[in-house]
Amino acid sequence: MTGVHAEAGLTTGDVEEAAIKRALMAAAAETVVLASSEKIGAASAWVIHPVSAATSLLVSPEASAAALAPLRKAGLAILRSDGG
Repeated sequence: MTGVHAEAGLTTGDVEEAAIKRALMAAAAETVVLASSEKIGAASAWVIHPVSAATSLLVSPEASAAALAPLRKAGLAILRSDGG
C-alpha cells in the first residue's frame, strides 16, 4: 500500500498493483497491512479496499497516535513494530 487513509481506504499509485492486491486480499483469511509512518493518512490514486477490509495495521514506532486514531476508529487493530 502506498496510502492508508481512514476515508480513502487502502490505496496505491498503480492500477495493476491495485488489482493484484485486491485478488490477494480476497484469497486471504486475514490481511495485515504494513505501512511506514509516511503512508498513514496518505491516499493514492487507486483504491484497493476500504480500511475495514484489513484485519490489522503494523506500523513503525514513529507513527503518531493522532494519525492512527481514525484508523483505529475505523476498526483496524494497530500493531507497532519494535524497529528491529
